[in-house]
Amino acid sequence: MSRLRRKTKQLICAGLAGAAAMGLIFAGYAVHQGKQNQSARLALKQKYETEIERLRKEANRATVRGWVPVSEIRAGHPIKADDMKEVELPADSIPADALKSREDIAGKIAKITLRPFTLLTETLLYKEAPTTDDLRWREMSFVLLPAALKEGDVVDIRIQFPTGQDYILLSKKKIEALATGTVTVTLGEAEILSLSSAIVDAYLHKASIYALTYVEPYLQGKSTPTYPANGAVMQLIKKDPNIVREAENALNAAARERLESDLYSMSPRQAAEFASSRVDAQEALQNETPAEADSFQMK
Repeated sequence: MSRLRRKTKQLICAGLAGAAAMGLIFAGYAVHQGKQNQSARLALKQKYETEIERLRKEANRATVRGWVPVSEIRAGHPIKADDMKEVELPADSIPADALKSREDIAGKIAKITLRPFTLLTETLLYKEAPTTDDLRWREMSFVLLPAALKEGDVVDIRIQFPTGQDYILLSKKKIEALATGTVTVTLGEAEILSLSSAIVDAYLHKASIYALTYVEPYLQGKSTPTYPANGAVMQLIKKDPNIVREAENALNAAARERLESDLYSMSPRQAAEFASSRVDAQEALQNETPAEADSFQMK
C-alpha cells in the first residue's frame, strides 16, 4: 500500500514538473511573440507617420497653372483654344518659360510635333509674322524643285550662275500649293521685285533658279537673302516690263524641257513606284487630317 502511494506521488510530481515546464515554455513564447508584435506595431506606426508627413508636405507645396495639348499637334500647325487644357503642377518642377495664360498660347504655331500632355513653353511655340498689305500669291513653274518636295515644305529659292556664283533669292518660303512642277508661295513687294530681277538675270546669263528644302523648318532660323538685284536689269525692266514675262516664259519652257527629259528617262517601274509613293503620302495625309481636327472640352 505504501509502495502504491509512493508511486502515485512520483507520478504526480512528474506531471507537475511537466506542467511547469510547459508553462514556462508557453510563457517564454508569449513574451517573445508579444515583443515581435510590439516591434511590428512600432514599425507600422512609423510607416504611417512618415506617409502622413510626406502627404502633408505635398499638400503644402506651391503649385502653378500650366497648359498642355489634349491631342497631338503637328509641327507648323497653329494651336486653337480648344486644343489645350489647364493643369496644376508643382512650382518647382516646371521650366521658367512655361506659358501660364491661354491667351499667350492661342494662335501660336508649334515648332515641333507636340504629344498630348506636353507642357507648353515659349521654346516650343512661335508667333507667325502678321500678314502685310503687300503680300501676294506667286506661282512659279521655272524653279528647279527637289524630287521629294511636298506641299507644306519650307524652302529657300536660290539662283546659281554659270560662273559658280550662288545666291539666296527668297528665304524660308512655305510651299502653299504644289502641282506638276508649279509651286505657289507668298511674296512681299520687295521680294517680287528681286524675283523679277533674278528671272531676267537667269534668262540673260543662263542661270538656274532652284529650291532647297529646310530639314527642321520650325527650329531652323530664316536665312538672309544674298542676291543683289541687278541695277541694269531693273532699268531694263522699267523700260520694258514685258521682258519679265518673256524671261519667265523662257525659263518655264526650259524647266518643262528638263522635266520631260527626266520623265522620258524614267523606266515604267520607276514611274509606278513614284506614283505609288505619292498616293501613299496623300492617303497618309488624309488619314491624319481628321485626327488633327478633333478637339476636346476644356478642363
